[in-house]
Amino acid sequence: MPLTSSLIPAVNNIKSQILALWLSVSNNKTITTAAANKKISIFAALAFMSLYLIYNKFILPPPQIRHLPRAGFFEFVSSISKKRPYDEILKEITGPLAAKTDHGMYTAFSLVTGWAVYVTRPEAAKKLLLKTDLFPKHAPPKDKKDTILSKFIMGPNIISLPQGTQWKNQRIVNSQSSLLIPKFYNRFHRSMPIQLFGELAQKLFVEWDKEVDSLSIDVFDFMTRWTLDVIGIAGFDFNFNAIEEKDNEWVDRYNHIIKATFSPFFLLFPFFDSPYWGFLFPKRKRSHDELDLFLNKMQEIIVHKRQILENSDGISTVNKSTTEKDLLTLMLEAAKEENGKITDEEIKSNLCGFFIAGHDTTATAISNAMYNLATHPEVQEKAREEAIRVLGDQPEDVLPTLEQIKEMPYIQMVIKETLRRNTVLQSILARVVTEDTDLAGCVLTKGTRVGIDMMALHRNPLIWEDPETFKPERFAPGGEAEAVNKKHGTSWIPFSNGARMCIGINFSLNEQRVFLPMLLKKYELSLPDDSNHKEKLITTAISILKPVNLQINLKRRY
Repeated sequence: MPLTSSLIPAVNNIKSQILALWLSVSNNKTITTAAANKKISIFAALAFMSLYLIYNKFILPPPQIRHLPRAGFFEFVSSISKKRPYDEILKEITGPLAAKTDHGMYTAFSLVTGWAVYVTRPEAAKKLLLKTDLFPKHAPPKDKKDTILSKFIMGPNIISLPQGTQWKNQRIVNSQSSLLIPKFYNRFHRSMPIQLFGELAQKLFVEWDKEVDSLSIDVFDFMTRWTLDVIGIAGFDFNFNAIEEKDNEWVDRYNHIIKATFSPFFLLFPFFDSPYWGFLFPKRKRSHDELDLFLNKMQEIIVHKRQILENSDGISTVNKSTTEKDLLTLMLEAAKEENGKITDEEIKSNLCGFFIAGHDTTATAISNAMYNLATHPEVQEKAREEAIRVLGDQPEDVLPTLEQIKEMPYIQMVIKETLRRNTVLQSILARVVTEDTDLAGCVLTKGTRVGIDMMALHRNPLIWEDPETFKPERFAPGGEAEAVNKKHGTSWIPFSNGARMCIGINFSLNEQRVFLPMLLKKYELSLPDDSNHKEKLITTAISILKPVNLQINLKRRY
Protein backbone atom coordinates (compact mmCIF):
# COMPACT_ATOMS: atom_id res chain seq x y z
CA MET A 1 0.00 0.00 0.00
CA PRO A 2 1.64 3.34 -1.01
CA LEU A 3 1.72 6.21 1.48
CA THR A 4 -1.61 8.03 1.40
CA SER A 5 -1.70 11.75 0.69
CA SER A 6 -2.59 12.43 4.33
CA LEU A 7 0.53 10.60 5.54
CA ILE A 8 3.02 12.26 3.17
CA PRO A 9 3.19 15.65 5.02
CA ALA A 10 3.67 13.85 8.33
CA VAL A 11 6.44 11.72 6.89
CA ASN A 12 8.13 14.80 5.41
CA ASN A 13 7.96 16.55 8.78
CA ILE A 14 9.37 13.52 10.60
CA LYS A 15 12.17 13.20 8.08
CA SER A 16 13.21 16.85 8.40
CA GLN A 17 13.26 16.58 12.18
CA ILE A 18 15.29 13.36 12.08
CA LEU A 19 17.74 14.99 9.70
CA ALA A 20 18.17 17.99 11.99
CA LEU A 21 18.87 15.70 14.93
CA TRP A 22 21.24 13.62 12.84
CA LEU A 23 23.25 16.70 11.83
CA SER A 24 23.26 17.91 15.40
CA VAL A 25 24.79 14.65 16.63
CA SER A 26 27.32 14.53 13.76
CA ASN A 27 28.50 18.07 14.63
CA ASN A 28 28.99 17.04 18.27
CA LYS A 29 26.42 19.52 19.53
CA THR A 30 24.97 19.08 22.99
CA ILE A 31 21.58 17.49 22.93
CA THR A 32 19.33 19.06 25.55
CA THR A 33 16.62 17.25 27.47
CA ALA A 34 14.08 18.91 25.22
CA ALA A 35 15.89 17.66 22.15
CA ALA A 36 16.06 14.18 23.63
CA ASN A 37 12.31 14.22 24.29
CA LYS A 38 11.78 15.47 20.78
CA LYS A 39 13.85 12.62 19.45
CA ILE A 40 11.79 10.11 21.43
CA SER A 41 8.59 11.62 20.06
CA ILE A 42 9.84 11.40 16.50
CA PHE A 43 10.85 7.78 16.76
CA ALA A 44 7.61 6.97 18.59
CA ALA A 45 5.73 8.51 15.66
CA LEU A 46 7.84 6.48 13.26
CA ALA A 47 7.15 3.33 15.23
CA PHE A 48 3.41 4.04 15.28
CA MET A 49 3.38 4.74 11.54
CA SER A 50 5.37 1.55 10.88
CA LEU A 51 3.01 -0.55 12.99
CA TYR A 52 0.02 0.95 11.21
CA LEU A 53 1.49 0.17 7.78
CA ILE A 54 2.63 -3.30 8.80
CA TYR A 55 -0.76 -4.28 10.16
CA ASN A 56 -2.78 -2.96 7.22
CA LYS A 57 -0.44 -3.94 4.43
CA PHE A 58 1.25 -7.08 5.69
CA ILE A 59 -0.52 -8.94 8.48
CA LEU A 60 -4.05 -8.74 7.12
CA PRO A 61 -4.81 -9.87 3.57
CA PRO A 62 -7.23 -7.77 1.50
CA PRO A 63 -10.87 -8.35 2.52
CA GLN A 64 -11.82 -9.93 -0.83
CA ILE A 65 -9.49 -12.93 -0.32
CA ARG A 66 -9.88 -13.54 3.42
CA HIS A 67 -12.33 -16.37 2.76
CA LEU A 68 -9.60 -18.51 1.18
CA PRO A 69 -7.23 -20.77 3.12
CA ARG A 70 -4.43 -18.54 4.35
CA ALA A 71 -0.77 -19.01 5.18
CA GLY A 72 -0.27 -16.97 8.34
CA PHE A 73 1.89 -13.92 7.73
CA PHE A 74 4.38 -14.59 10.52
CA GLU A 75 4.53 -18.33 9.89
CA PHE A 76 5.15 -17.95 6.17
CA VAL A 77 7.54 -14.99 6.26
CA SER A 78 9.44 -16.56 9.16
CA SER A 79 9.90 -19.74 7.12
CA ILE A 80 11.19 -17.69 4.19
CA SER A 81 13.55 -15.57 6.31
CA LYS A 82 14.96 -18.66 8.02
CA LYS A 83 15.75 -20.01 4.54
CA ARG A 84 13.77 -23.19 5.01
CA PRO A 85 13.76 -25.39 1.89
CA TYR A 86 10.65 -24.58 -0.12
CA ASP A 87 9.65 -28.25 -0.36
CA GLU A 88 9.31 -28.26 3.44
CA ILE A 89 7.11 -25.15 3.27
CA LEU A 90 5.03 -26.91 0.60
CA LYS A 91 4.71 -30.05 2.69
CA GLU A 92 3.90 -28.39 6.01
CA ILE A 93 2.17 -25.10 5.13
CA THR A 94 1.00 -24.42 1.59
CA GLY A 95 0.28 -28.01 0.50
CA PRO A 96 -2.27 -28.67 3.29
CA LEU A 97 -3.89 -25.30 2.52
CA ALA A 98 -4.25 -26.19 -1.16
CA ALA A 99 -5.82 -29.54 -0.22
CA LYS A 100 -8.63 -27.87 1.72
CA THR A 101 -10.63 -26.88 -1.37
CA ASP A 102 -11.58 -28.38 -4.71
CA HIS A 103 -9.97 -25.49 -6.59
CA GLY A 104 -6.68 -25.85 -4.66
CA MET A 105 -6.07 -22.12 -4.14
CA TYR A 106 -4.66 -20.45 -1.05
CA THR A 107 -3.40 -17.00 -0.07
CA ALA A 108 0.06 -16.02 1.14
CA PHE A 109 2.21 -12.93 1.49
CA SER A 110 5.00 -12.27 -1.01
CA LEU A 111 7.87 -9.90 -0.32
CA VAL A 112 7.62 -8.70 -3.94
CA THR A 113 3.88 -8.40 -4.59
CA GLY A 114 2.28 -8.49 -1.14
CA TRP A 115 -0.81 -10.63 -0.52
CA ALA A 116 -1.85 -12.81 -3.45
CA VAL A 117 -3.88 -15.88 -4.32
CA TYR A 118 -1.81 -18.88 -5.44
CA VAL A 119 -2.90 -21.47 -7.99
CA THR A 120 -1.82 -25.12 -7.64
CA ARG A 121 -3.94 -26.90 -10.29
CA PRO A 122 -3.29 -27.00 -14.06
CA GLU A 123 -6.84 -26.07 -15.12
CA ALA A 124 -6.66 -22.81 -13.18
CA ALA A 125 -3.07 -22.18 -14.31
CA LYS A 126 -4.08 -22.58 -17.96
CA LYS A 127 -6.84 -19.98 -17.75
CA LEU A 128 -4.68 -17.63 -15.71
CA LEU A 129 -1.82 -17.67 -18.24
CA LEU A 130 -3.79 -17.74 -21.48
CA LYS A 131 -6.60 -15.28 -20.68
CA THR A 132 -4.40 -12.20 -20.60
CA ASP A 133 -7.37 -9.87 -20.94
CA LEU A 134 -8.77 -11.15 -17.63
CA PHE A 135 -5.40 -11.71 -15.95
CA PRO A 136 -2.81 -9.24 -17.29
CA LYS A 137 0.58 -8.96 -15.65
CA HIS A 138 0.51 -6.84 -12.52
CA ALA A 139 1.95 -3.36 -13.10
CA PRO A 140 5.01 -2.46 -10.99
CA PRO A 141 3.75 -1.14 -7.62
CA LYS A 142 3.99 2.63 -7.24
CA ASP A 143 5.50 2.29 -3.76
CA LYS A 144 8.56 0.59 -5.32
CA LYS A 145 9.39 3.54 -7.58
CA ASP A 146 13.04 4.60 -7.22
CA THR A 147 13.93 1.36 -5.45
CA ILE A 148 16.81 -0.81 -6.64
CA LEU A 149 14.26 -3.47 -7.63
CA SER A 150 12.43 -0.95 -9.79
CA LYS A 151 15.53 0.66 -11.33
CA PHE A 152 17.09 -2.67 -12.21
CA ILE A 153 14.14 -4.92 -13.13
CA MET A 154 10.86 -3.03 -13.36
CA GLY A 155 11.74 -0.75 -16.23
CA PRO A 156 10.24 -0.53 -19.73
CA ASN A 157 11.07 -4.12 -20.70
CA ILE A 158 8.99 -6.95 -22.08
CA ILE A 159 9.21 -8.84 -18.79
CA SER A 160 7.89 -6.17 -16.43
CA LEU A 161 5.65 -4.02 -18.61
CA PRO A 162 1.90 -4.68 -18.27
CA GLN A 163 -0.07 -5.24 -21.45
CA GLY A 164 -0.32 -2.03 -23.38
CA THR A 165 1.04 -0.05 -26.31
CA GLN A 166 4.61 0.13 -25.00
CA TRP A 167 4.72 -3.64 -24.41
CA LYS A 168 3.18 -4.45 -27.79
CA ASN A 169 5.58 -2.12 -29.60
CA GLN A 170 8.43 -4.36 -28.54
CA ARG A 171 6.83 -7.51 -29.94
CA ILE A 172 5.71 -9.11 -33.22
CA VAL A 173 3.39 -11.99 -34.03
CA ASN A 174 5.26 -15.25 -34.58
CA SER A 175 3.90 -16.96 -37.70
CA GLN A 176 4.25 -20.45 -36.21
CA SER A 177 2.76 -19.88 -32.75
CA SER A 178 0.62 -16.77 -33.38
CA LEU A 179 2.05 -15.43 -30.12
CA LEU A 180 3.53 -12.01 -29.56
CA ILE A 181 7.28 -12.41 -29.15
CA PRO A 182 10.09 -9.85 -28.83
CA LYS A 183 11.14 -8.45 -32.20
CA PHE A 184 14.82 -8.65 -31.30
CA TYR A 185 14.48 -12.06 -29.67
CA ASN A 186 13.01 -13.52 -32.85
CA ARG A 187 16.38 -12.68 -34.44
CA PHE A 188 18.25 -13.96 -31.38
CA HIS A 189 16.54 -17.33 -31.65
CA ARG A 190 17.75 -17.69 -35.24
CA SER A 191 21.25 -16.67 -34.13
CA MET A 192 21.44 -18.81 -30.95
CA PRO A 193 25.04 -18.69 -29.63
CA ILE A 194 25.58 -22.47 -29.42
CA GLN A 195 29.31 -22.17 -30.10
CA LEU A 196 29.70 -19.60 -27.33
CA PHE A 197 28.09 -21.99 -24.83
CA GLY A 198 30.58 -24.68 -25.75
CA GLU A 199 33.62 -22.41 -25.68
CA LEU A 200 32.77 -21.12 -22.22
CA ALA A 201 32.14 -24.69 -21.01
CA GLN A 202 35.68 -25.54 -22.14
CA LYS A 203 36.97 -22.52 -20.26
CA LEU A 204 35.16 -23.69 -17.11
CA PHE A 205 36.63 -27.21 -17.41
CA VAL A 206 40.11 -25.69 -17.54
CA GLU A 207 39.45 -24.07 -14.16
CA TRP A 208 38.13 -27.35 -12.73
CA ASP A 209 41.15 -29.27 -13.99
CA LYS A 210 43.49 -26.97 -12.05
CA GLU A 211 42.33 -28.82 -8.92
CA VAL A 212 44.81 -31.68 -9.14
CA ASP A 213 44.20 -33.38 -5.79
CA SER A 214 40.47 -32.88 -5.41
CA LEU A 215 37.64 -32.15 -7.79
CA SER A 216 34.91 -31.50 -5.26
CA ILE A 217 33.37 -28.26 -6.44
CA ASP A 218 30.81 -25.75 -5.19
CA VAL A 219 28.44 -26.34 -8.08
CA PHE A 220 26.21 -23.29 -7.81
CA ASP A 221 29.17 -20.92 -7.37
CA PHE A 222 30.79 -22.15 -10.59
CA MET A 223 27.54 -22.26 -12.53
CA THR A 224 26.63 -18.68 -11.60
CA ARG A 225 30.07 -17.61 -12.82
CA TRP A 226 29.65 -19.56 -16.07
CA THR A 227 26.15 -18.24 -16.78
CA LEU A 228 27.26 -14.68 -15.94
CA ASP A 229 29.95 -14.87 -18.63
CA VAL A 230 27.42 -16.38 -21.04
CA ILE A 231 24.87 -13.64 -20.36
CA GLY A 232 27.46 -10.86 -20.51
CA ILE A 233 28.91 -11.87 -23.88
CA ALA A 234 25.68 -13.12 -25.47
CA GLY A 235 23.71 -10.20 -24.04
CA PHE A 236 25.80 -7.14 -24.78
CA ASP A 237 29.27 -8.25 -25.79
CA PHE A 238 30.77 -7.67 -22.32
CA ASN A 239 33.07 -10.25 -20.76
CA PHE A 240 32.75 -10.31 -16.97
CA ASN A 241 35.53 -12.93 -16.92
CA ALA A 242 33.78 -14.47 -13.92
CA ILE A 243 34.98 -18.00 -14.69
CA GLU A 244 38.64 -17.09 -14.18
CA GLU A 245 38.29 -14.14 -11.78
CA LYS A 246 35.36 -14.66 -9.43
CA ASP A 247 36.06 -11.49 -7.41
CA ASN A 248 36.97 -8.93 -10.04
CA GLU A 249 35.44 -5.44 -10.04
CA TRP A 250 32.49 -6.08 -12.35
CA VAL A 251 31.63 -9.50 -10.94
CA ASP A 252 31.60 -8.03 -7.42
CA ARG A 253 29.49 -5.12 -8.61
CA TYR A 254 26.94 -7.34 -10.33
CA ASN A 255 26.72 -9.73 -7.35
CA HIS A 256 26.31 -6.77 -5.00
CA ILE A 257 23.43 -5.44 -7.10
CA ILE A 258 21.65 -8.80 -7.22
CA LYS A 259 21.95 -9.22 -3.45
CA ALA A 260 20.69 -5.69 -2.88
CA THR A 261 17.79 -6.15 -5.31
CA PHE A 262 16.33 -9.00 -3.26
CA SER A 263 17.10 -7.69 0.23
CA PRO A 264 14.13 -8.85 2.36
CA PHE A 265 14.02 -5.65 4.44
CA PHE A 266 13.79 -3.32 1.46
CA LEU A 267 11.35 -5.60 -0.35
CA LEU A 268 9.16 -5.42 2.76
CA PHE A 269 9.62 -1.67 3.29
CA PRO A 270 10.22 -0.26 -0.22
CA PHE A 271 9.56 3.34 0.85
CA PHE A 272 12.90 3.26 2.74
CA ASP A 273 14.71 2.18 -0.46
CA SER A 274 15.03 5.54 -2.14
CA PRO A 275 17.34 8.56 -2.05
CA TYR A 276 14.72 10.14 0.21
CA TRP A 277 15.91 8.01 3.14
CA GLY A 278 19.53 7.63 2.04
CA PHE A 279 20.86 9.49 5.09
CA LEU A 280 19.55 6.66 7.30
CA PHE A 281 20.94 3.81 5.17
CA PRO A 282 24.45 4.69 3.90
CA LYS A 283 25.10 1.07 2.83
CA ARG A 284 21.94 1.15 0.75
CA LYS A 285 23.11 4.39 -0.84
CA ARG A 286 26.26 2.57 -1.90
CA SER A 287 24.08 -0.12 -3.52
CA HIS A 288 22.27 2.57 -5.52
CA ASP A 289 25.64 3.98 -6.56
CA GLU A 290 26.82 0.53 -7.69
CA LEU A 291 23.67 0.08 -9.76
CA ASP A 292 24.15 3.52 -11.34
CA LEU A 293 27.69 2.54 -12.34
CA PHE A 294 26.39 -0.70 -13.87
CA LEU A 295 23.62 1.05 -15.81
CA ASN A 296 26.01 3.76 -16.97
CA LYS A 297 28.37 1.07 -18.24
CA MET A 298 25.49 -0.45 -20.19
CA GLN A 299 24.69 2.93 -21.73
CA GLU A 300 28.34 3.40 -22.64
CA ILE A 301 28.38 -0.01 -24.36
CA ILE A 302 25.14 0.78 -26.21
CA VAL A 303 26.62 4.01 -27.60
CA HIS A 304 29.89 2.29 -28.52
CA LYS A 305 28.11 -0.66 -30.13
CA ARG A 306 25.95 1.65 -32.22
CA GLN A 307 29.08 3.36 -33.53
CA ILE A 308 30.65 -0.01 -34.38
CA LEU A 309 27.54 -1.15 -36.24
CA GLU A 310 27.70 1.88 -38.51
CA ASN A 311 31.03 0.59 -39.86
CA SER A 312 30.80 -3.20 -39.51
CA ASP A 313 28.53 -6.22 -39.83
CA GLY A 314 27.88 -6.40 -36.08
CA ILE A 315 30.09 -9.41 -35.37
CA SER A 316 31.00 -9.71 -31.69
CA THR A 317 34.31 -8.05 -30.75
CA VAL A 318 34.70 -9.97 -27.49
CA ASN A 319 33.91 -13.43 -28.84
CA LYS A 320 35.91 -13.16 -32.08
CA SER A 321 35.85 -16.91 -32.80
CA THR A 322 32.15 -16.90 -33.62
CA THR A 323 29.85 -14.96 -35.91
CA GLU A 324 26.92 -15.34 -33.49
CA LYS A 325 25.46 -11.90 -32.78
CA ASP A 326 24.87 -10.67 -29.26
CA LEU A 327 21.43 -9.54 -28.11
CA LEU A 328 22.37 -5.86 -27.96
CA THR A 329 23.43 -5.91 -31.62
CA LEU A 330 20.09 -7.44 -32.57
CA MET A 331 18.16 -4.89 -30.51
CA LEU A 332 20.05 -2.02 -32.14
CA GLU A 333 19.34 -3.49 -35.57
CA ALA A 334 15.65 -3.79 -34.68
CA ALA A 335 15.63 -0.20 -33.34
CA LYS A 336 17.14 1.06 -36.59
CA GLU A 337 14.52 -0.76 -38.66
CA GLU A 338 11.78 0.62 -36.41
CA ASN A 339 13.08 4.19 -36.85
CA GLY A 340 13.87 4.56 -33.16
CA LYS A 341 10.64 3.12 -31.74
CA ILE A 342 12.80 1.04 -29.40
CA THR A 343 14.57 3.63 -27.23
CA ASP A 344 17.94 3.32 -25.48
CA GLU A 345 16.08 3.16 -22.16
CA GLU A 346 14.03 0.20 -23.40
CA ILE A 347 17.16 -1.50 -24.76
CA LYS A 348 18.97 -1.07 -21.44
CA SER A 349 15.97 -2.24 -19.45
CA ASN A 350 15.57 -5.33 -21.63
CA LEU A 351 19.24 -6.20 -21.10
CA CYS A 352 18.64 -6.01 -17.34
CA GLY A 353 15.60 -8.24 -17.76
CA PHE A 354 17.73 -10.67 -19.75
CA PHE A 355 20.13 -10.91 -16.78
CA ILE A 356 17.34 -11.57 -14.30
CA ALA A 357 15.58 -14.09 -16.53
CA GLY A 358 18.66 -15.99 -17.60
CA HIS A 359 21.44 -15.83 -15.01
CA ASP A 360 20.66 -17.36 -11.59
CA THR A 361 17.71 -19.27 -13.05
CA THR A 362 19.82 -21.23 -15.55
CA ALA A 363 22.66 -21.63 -13.03
CA THR A 364 20.12 -23.16 -10.64
CA ALA A 365 18.66 -25.45 -13.31
CA ILE A 366 22.08 -26.83 -14.33
CA SER A 367 23.14 -27.24 -10.69
CA ASN A 368 19.93 -29.16 -9.99
CA ALA A 369 20.50 -31.37 -13.04
CA MET A 370 24.04 -32.14 -11.87
CA TYR A 371 22.65 -33.11 -8.46
CA ASN A 372 20.10 -35.46 -10.03
CA LEU A 373 22.78 -37.06 -12.20
CA ALA A 374 25.09 -37.46 -9.19
CA THR A 375 22.36 -39.12 -7.10
CA HIS A 376 21.01 -41.33 -9.90
CA PRO A 377 24.03 -43.18 -11.36
CA GLU A 378 21.88 -45.26 -13.70
CA VAL A 379 20.44 -42.07 -15.25
CA GLN A 380 23.92 -40.54 -15.42
CA GLU A 381 25.34 -43.55 -17.26
CA LYS A 382 22.47 -43.68 -19.74
CA ALA A 383 22.84 -39.94 -20.44
CA ARG A 384 26.62 -40.32 -20.84
CA GLU A 385 26.19 -43.16 -23.34
CA GLU A 386 23.94 -40.88 -25.39
CA ALA A 387 26.45 -38.01 -25.26
CA ILE A 388 29.30 -40.31 -26.33
CA ARG A 389 27.22 -41.79 -29.13
CA VAL A 390 26.71 -38.33 -30.61
CA LEU A 391 30.00 -36.59 -29.69
CA GLY A 392 32.38 -39.57 -29.74
CA ASP A 393 34.60 -40.92 -26.96
CA GLN A 394 37.91 -39.35 -27.95
CA PRO A 395 39.83 -37.80 -24.97
CA GLU A 396 39.13 -34.21 -25.90
CA ASP A 397 36.35 -31.67 -25.47
CA VAL A 398 33.91 -31.58 -28.37
CA LEU A 399 31.59 -28.63 -28.86
CA PRO A 400 28.09 -29.86 -29.80
CA THR A 401 26.39 -28.27 -32.77
CA LEU A 402 22.74 -27.27 -32.91
CA GLU A 403 22.02 -30.38 -34.97
CA GLN A 404 23.84 -32.66 -32.51
CA ILE A 405 21.99 -31.47 -29.40
CA LYS A 406 18.75 -32.40 -31.16
CA GLU A 407 20.07 -35.97 -31.37
CA MET A 408 20.18 -36.40 -27.58
CA PRO A 409 16.54 -36.87 -26.49
CA TYR A 410 17.34 -38.62 -23.21
CA ILE A 411 19.40 -35.67 -21.94
CA GLN A 412 16.46 -33.48 -22.90
CA MET A 413 14.26 -35.71 -20.70
CA VAL A 414 16.72 -35.27 -17.82
CA ILE A 415 16.51 -31.49 -18.24
CA LYS A 416 12.70 -31.45 -18.33
CA GLU A 417 12.29 -33.77 -15.36
CA THR A 418 14.77 -31.69 -13.37
CA LEU A 419 12.76 -28.55 -14.14
CA ARG A 420 9.60 -30.35 -12.98
CA ARG A 421 10.89 -31.97 -9.79
CA ASN A 422 13.37 -29.28 -8.76
CA THR A 423 11.43 -26.15 -9.57
CA VAL A 424 13.61 -23.09 -10.13
CA LEU A 425 11.05 -20.35 -9.38
CA GLN A 426 8.81 -20.07 -6.35
CA SER A 427 6.10 -18.38 -8.42
CA ILE A 428 5.47 -16.50 -11.65
CA LEU A 429 5.15 -12.71 -11.48
CA ALA A 430 1.66 -11.88 -10.25
CA ARG A 431 -1.29 -11.28 -12.53
CA VAL A 432 -4.14 -8.97 -11.56
CA VAL A 433 -7.86 -9.69 -12.07
CA THR A 434 -9.47 -7.03 -14.28
CA GLU A 435 -13.07 -7.98 -13.51
CA ASP A 436 -14.92 -10.31 -11.16
CA THR A 437 -14.43 -13.77 -12.59
CA ASP A 438 -14.58 -17.48 -11.82
CA LEU A 439 -11.24 -19.27 -11.84
CA ALA A 440 -11.66 -23.05 -11.65
CA GLY A 441 -14.56 -22.77 -9.22
CA CYS A 442 -13.18 -19.90 -7.15
CA VAL A 443 -14.69 -16.43 -7.57
CA LEU A 444 -12.02 -13.73 -7.63
CA THR A 445 -12.91 -10.05 -7.48
CA LYS A 446 -11.44 -7.25 -9.54
CA GLY A 447 -8.02 -6.14 -8.36
CA THR A 448 -7.01 -9.47 -6.80
CA ARG A 449 -3.41 -10.49 -7.42
CA VAL A 450 -2.89 -14.08 -8.55
CA GLY A 451 0.27 -16.16 -8.90
CA ILE A 452 1.13 -19.82 -9.47
CA ASP A 453 2.89 -21.92 -6.83
CA MET A 454 5.24 -23.62 -9.26
CA MET A 455 6.41 -26.43 -6.99
CA ALA A 456 2.88 -27.19 -5.82
CA LEU A 457 1.84 -27.52 -9.48
CA HIS A 458 4.85 -29.57 -10.56
CA ARG A 459 4.59 -31.90 -7.57
CA ASN A 460 0.81 -32.11 -7.38
CA PRO A 461 -0.02 -35.75 -6.48
CA LEU A 462 -3.42 -35.34 -8.13
CA ILE A 463 -1.63 -34.80 -11.44
CA TRP A 464 1.70 -36.62 -11.29
CA GLU A 465 2.40 -40.20 -10.27
CA ASP A 466 4.90 -40.37 -7.40
CA PRO A 467 5.74 -36.69 -7.98
CA GLU A 468 8.79 -36.44 -5.71
CA THR A 469 10.63 -39.22 -7.57
CA PHE A 470 13.11 -38.28 -10.31
CA LYS A 471 12.05 -40.15 -13.48
CA PRO A 472 13.25 -38.69 -16.80
CA GLU A 473 11.17 -41.29 -18.67
CA ARG A 474 8.07 -39.26 -17.77
CA PHE A 475 9.01 -37.05 -20.73
CA ALA A 476 9.56 -39.84 -23.25
CA PRO A 477 7.30 -39.77 -26.33
CA GLY A 478 3.93 -41.16 -25.24
CA GLY A 479 5.03 -41.01 -21.59
CA GLU A 480 3.34 -39.68 -18.49
CA ALA A 481 4.03 -36.00 -19.21
CA GLU A 482 2.34 -36.23 -22.59
CA ALA A 483 -0.70 -37.95 -21.09
CA VAL A 484 -0.88 -35.45 -18.22
CA ASN A 485 -0.71 -32.53 -20.63
CA LYS A 486 -3.46 -33.95 -22.82
CA LYS A 487 -5.71 -34.51 -19.82
CA HIS A 488 -5.05 -31.35 -17.83
CA GLY A 489 -2.92 -28.95 -19.89
CA THR A 490 -0.45 -26.48 -18.42
CA SER A 491 0.93 -28.92 -15.84
CA TRP A 492 4.62 -28.32 -16.72
CA ILE A 493 5.39 -24.62 -16.94
CA PRO A 494 8.94 -23.87 -15.71
CA PHE A 495 9.01 -20.97 -18.19
CA SER A 496 5.37 -19.98 -17.70
CA ASN A 497 3.10 -20.06 -20.78
CA GLY A 498 1.06 -17.92 -23.13
CA ALA A 499 1.90 -14.42 -24.35
CA ARG A 500 4.00 -13.74 -21.23
CA MET A 501 6.09 -16.91 -21.49
CA CYS A 502 9.72 -16.38 -20.50
CA ILE A 503 11.60 -14.95 -23.48
CA GLY A 504 14.70 -16.91 -22.50
CA ILE A 505 13.21 -20.40 -22.79
CA ASN A 506 15.20 -21.48 -25.86
CA PHE A 507 18.34 -19.71 -24.68
CA SER A 508 18.27 -21.46 -21.29
CA LEU A 509 17.36 -24.89 -22.68
CA ASN A 510 20.12 -24.70 -25.28
CA GLU A 511 22.66 -23.69 -22.63
CA GLN A 512 21.74 -26.86 -20.75
CA ARG A 513 21.66 -29.03 -23.89
CA VAL A 514 25.21 -27.95 -24.76
CA PHE A 515 26.71 -27.97 -21.27
CA LEU A 516 25.41 -31.30 -19.91
CA PRO A 517 26.66 -33.55 -22.77
CA MET A 518 30.10 -31.92 -22.56
CA LEU A 519 30.09 -32.40 -18.79
CA LEU A 520 29.05 -36.06 -18.98
CA LYS A 521 31.62 -36.83 -21.64
CA LYS A 522 34.46 -35.51 -19.48
CA TYR A 523 33.44 -36.18 -15.85
CA GLU A 524 31.71 -38.70 -13.61
CA LEU A 525 29.59 -37.10 -10.89
CA SER A 526 28.93 -38.18 -7.28
CA LEU A 527 28.02 -36.62 -3.95
CA PRO A 528 30.64 -36.38 -1.17
CA ASP A 529 30.07 -38.85 1.66
CA ASP A 530 29.35 -36.03 4.11
CA SER A 531 26.96 -34.12 1.80
CA ASN A 532 24.02 -32.43 3.53
CA HIS A 533 22.04 -33.18 0.35
CA LYS A 534 22.08 -36.97 0.77
CA GLU A 535 18.36 -37.23 1.45
CA LYS A 536 17.16 -34.40 -0.78
CA LEU A 537 18.29 -31.24 -2.52
CA ILE A 538 18.22 -28.37 -0.02
CA THR A 539 17.31 -25.01 -1.53
CA THR A 540 16.53 -21.47 -0.47
CA ALA A 541 12.93 -20.28 -0.45
CA ILE A 542 13.01 -16.71 -1.79
CA SER A 543 12.06 -16.18 -5.44
CA ILE A 544 14.70 -18.41 -7.11
CA LEU A 545 15.02 -21.73 -5.26
CA LYS A 546 18.82 -21.98 -5.31
CA PRO A 547 20.73 -25.00 -3.97
CA VAL A 548 22.50 -24.33 -0.68
CA ASN A 549 26.20 -25.21 -0.46
CA LEU A 550 25.93 -28.02 -3.00
CA GLN A 551 29.27 -29.82 -3.34
CA ILE A 552 29.70 -32.47 -6.06
CA ASN A 553 32.68 -34.72 -6.74
CA LEU A 554 33.97 -34.76 -10.30
CA LYS A 555 36.12 -37.62 -11.55
CA ARG A 556 37.90 -36.90 -14.83
CA ARG A 557 37.48 -39.41 -17.63
CA TYR A 558 40.34 -37.85 -19.63
